[in-house]
Amino acid sequence: MKNSIYLTLLLSAMLLVSCSSDENDGSRIRLKVASVNAPGISGKSAAFTSKVNEGIVFTDFRISIRDVVFKNDDDPNSSLDTDEIQFRGPYQIDLLTDGDAVTQTIGDAFVPDGLYKELRFKFHKDEDLPTNDVLYDKSIYIEGTIDGTPFVFWHDTSENLDVGRTTGVEVAGGVVNFTVEFDISQFLSSLTTIDLHQAVDGNQDGLIEIFPNDQDGNQDIADTLKDNIKETADLIDR
Repeated sequence: MKNSIYLTLLLSAMLLVSCSSDENDGSRIRLKVASVNAPGISGKSAAFTSKVNEGIVFTDFRISIRDVVFKNDDDPNSSLDTDEIQFRGPYQIDLLTDGDAVTQTIGDAFVPDGLYKELRFKFHKDEDLPTNDVLYDKSIYIEGTIDGTPFVFWHDTSENLDVGRTTGVEVAGGVVNFTVEFDISQFLSSLTTIDLHQAVDGNQDGLIEIFPNDQDGNQDIADTLKDNIKETADLIDR
């Protein structure tokens, strides 16, 4: 009986080592999401150096995403429309903590070897968060000041975002970093130049509100800023 138990334990241990070895030898993509400030900007805020937006400061930037998919260019069956989602989510990602640009690691996904040029994720407004969470029912959130007056921007878009790299990144064993990077310095100029000084405090409550159904009259700025933020996203391997 003792020999039988010993043999069973030995076989289980060998199987565990084998599985662990297979996982360690597999190709993995480590997904990160990051933000960067404008070159030369230091301190505890993301400021803007262009003359049109002098006096604009961002102090908080967060996004909520889900359903991350990677496209393998070496696999004819690989598609960004596939149901094979590597990261299901949702994930709430804080990219500007106390005004400092932040990088957050989402996790590792085992993937087939190949050349990866694109990934897709979906902005996701998460209704399962506590109602007092700033990202409750929102997918993008920013706080800051306009010439010293506080403002808040948010959007509840549920759009897909495709991020690519023309040369691609070769994945062949080991861990390869994929970072989706948002350039904060381009948020007000990437697609359309936004003069954030045009945002108004329509209800005179001391807070400039910029979102799709705000009471201050800044809905058009909210949609343009959302599109600009999406445009700044880039895929890098670091």
